Amino acid sequence: METRRPTSPLAEEILGLYFPVLDHGFVSLIDYMGSDEDVERAARVSYGYGTRRTSETRGLIRYLRRHRHTTPSEMVELKFHCAMPIFIARQWVRHRSACLAEGTEVYFDLPASMRRNVRQLYKLKIEDIHRQFQRTSNRTRPDKQRNAFFRADRLKGMRLRQIDEDGLTLRQTELVNVFDSGVKAVFRMVLADGKSIECTSDHRFFFSDGWKTLSEATGLDGSRKVATWKVGSYFIYVNGSSQAVPALYQDRDWLHDQYKVLSKPIGEIGALCGVGPHTVRKWVRIHGLTRGGRRAFRPEPWNKGRAYRLGSRVLSTRWIEANRQARSGAASNFWKGGMSPERASIGRWTTQRAHLVHERNHWTCQLCHARASELHVHHIVPVWADESRARDDANLTTLCGACHHELHGRELEYVERLGGPPVDASWQRSPRVAWNNLTVAKLVRIERFEYVGEKRTYDLEVRGPHHNFIANGIVTHNSLNEYSGRYSLMPLLFYRPAPEQIQAQSASNRQGRSGAPLEAIYPEAIERWERVRQLAAEQYAWLVERDVARELARIDLPLSTYTQWYWKIDLHNLFHFLSVRADPHAQYEIRAYARIIAGMLKRVAPLSFEAWVDYELCGAHLSRAELGALRRLLRVADGDIESPGAARVTAEELAALGLSKREIEELCAKLAKPPAADDFDLDLAAARPAEHFARLMEAAVPRVDRR
Repeated sequence: METRRPTSPLAEEILGLYFPVLDHGFVSLIDYMGSDEDVERAARVSYGYGTRRTSETRGLIRYLRRHRHTTPSEMVELKFHCAMPIFIARQWVRHRSACLAEGTEVYFDLPASMRRNVRQLYKLKIEDIHRQFQRTSNRTRPDKQRNAFFRADRLKGMRLRQIDEDGLTLRQTELVNVFDSGVKAVFRMVLADGKSIECTSDHRFFFSDGWKTLSEATGLDGSRKVATWKVGSYFIYVNGSSQAVPALYQDRDWLHDQYKVLSKPIGEIGALCGVGPHTVRKWVRIHGLTRGGRRAFRPEPWNKGRAYRLGSRVLSTRWIEANRQARSGAASNFWKGGMSPERASIGRWTTQRAHLVHERNHWTCQLCHARASELHVHHIVPVWADESRARDDANLTTLCGACHHELHGRELEYVERLGGPPVDASWQRSPRVAWNNLTVAKLVRIERFEYVGEKRTYDLEVRGPHHNFIANGIVTHNSLNEYSGRYSLMPLLFYRPAPEQIQAQSASNRQGRSGAPLEAIYPEAIERWERVRQLAAEQYAWLVERDVARELARIDLPLSTYTQWYWKIDLHNLFHFLSVRADPHAQYEIRAYARIIAGMLKRVAPLSFEAWVDYELCGAHLSRAELGALRRLLRVADGDIESPGAARVTAEELAALGLSKREIEELCAKLAKPPAADDFDLDLAAARPAEHFARLMEAAVPRVDRR
């Protein structure tokens, strides 16, 4: 099918091909959106069509890279399918790809309510969480920021709502970090119960058949500026329905056994029944089961030994200023800003129309036909039955207070009597469930998708064991879609280093290798590794065959076990990844992956890639002292750079400029850096189809025999 979006012929040539890395790993470019043209288009919008009078795409892109204007490069996105050893995955830069749009509300439980064994909802917008995580955004120390109650350390201690994926019950976790994922195309998902959330098409949600992205589950196409998806019924879990807990604490015999016979604390009894200690204490008093003790009789006054200060309290200027700041703006109890809920808006409109409705009805109740001092305005067709009639003057009538009270709860019985339309069978009041009792996730059908446009997006990282959280009442997940050993059997493929990679520890770099292979110990090292891996593989297969949970069976697999994931990243963050992981100081194994990814990027955005190589990979940043050393060797005159004679700067002179011994070594390495880098060309002959690695992974999955 022909597409209108910009494409790169060189990228189309490798799209969907799998390039082997190490012994069992691979990298595949499965999709991309954008090219050098998109970077140029975004730059000319941001910086103007006349920026430095740059008329060529190459010149503009090099200008952007040279001056570190990175925002336009966020317009290009790439999607990869990768397989790597777990120890490589753990040092992989975990950029968030699937994200939630600004305005999404994240659900917390207030800690004071949790101590009472109830849930009190507290919502924070995801962009506010990100802003409050920026510790130096206002150039002050974290403990001196304007509102100390919203520092990052306090946010990390809040109770974030999440779902236990095994029992589907509501639990709490903690926030680890929040990420700004840039501006992306966003869709709105609307559910049958009215909930909605704005996110990218590859964000994962908890569907009835497990965790899936919207694209995988519904076929939502994220590459177009219109919402298109496959027709069908799709159900996802939301922050759902109340769980009935037997009120055993009201049974006198049961409470007597627990409290008097077994001597259990009131808090423990409340935890058994799902209520707070105050509720249990009330029923202990009702049934006359109060224990005797120090609280039953006080031989001394309760306030003995306490001192009191009479007179007005002297408030310091610092306290007054802190109190003023804490109560200003949206943090104040008297805040009047924001938007009213729809029901409050309808109620205000109804109140404003009341005198007109009463005047039309001659200040007479339309049920008892009597004049009364207390008159109410009543919706003939209730708002909950048909909200489209909420602001219809013809749907309003006058009732006295007594008739309105009698009618309450039986509105449909009086619709036709008050001159309304015939009762529709679909008018059914939904059962009201208090939000603080929503303890079990429930399934709700997806109604539709809507394309919203491009918005700034964010993602959260939460503490385990279940990496999900509640946003806008919907169970949502983190973005990196890694192969899950909780749901699938792990392929027992292990990484074996080549002989030249078994090297001694570097004497100068505590994180690196010396470069000298230890060929003498290679056979014994491989033999020892194989023994450990064989034992771990046999243990894993033995546990799985006996139906032990896979999340437990996997815990002893070594870090050399291969895993895989789908990874999406924009061009700006990919350049940062390659700058760190394609560097000669990076570990050899992850450098091998970075080289393949760089070769793919070279085909997607060749001009941006060329600028990155020239200014980042083969370039160098100089400090003030390093520039001072170069100025002693070079002189600028009339636009030319010349060397005044046989100038030389000794190590002692460099030290006098403020450079340490290590900085001097690094400066010499920068100046001796070779001008040419790896060409990063891909070997197309080594590429394999997806089926090749699928068969490899399938063959490595242990065969389970549960006889």
